[in-house]
Amino acid sequence: MKSFNTREISHRTCHIIRDERRSRDLTQIEMANELGISQSALSKIENLAMMPTLIPWLKFCSTFGLPANLPLDEKLYKGWMREQEKKNSKSIRHKPFKAQLSN
Repeated sequence: MKSFNTREISHRTCHIIRDERRSRDLTQIEMANELGISQSALSKIENLAMMPTLIPWLKFCSTFGLPANLPLDEKLYKGWMREQEKKNSKSIRHKPFKAQLSN
């Protein structure tokens, strides 16, 4: 049986939540309301100061259509990372240029 690095799994879990929130253009308040937690708790989760408990994690996975074992399964996690990279490169590439106004 494969052993898990709990610190790495914790970091993955927190980064998944943060990156999914950002990729969906949600504020911390919107995401926290969706998960049934406070914005302060979500901030702590995103900054690796606190792990989400089981219920908010499962609600997050259910709401956003992600497998609950995503941080544990190396193949799933790497696939999710590739999808995030694609989303990020598309959003950067398609952002309109904003000219700076001179005073």
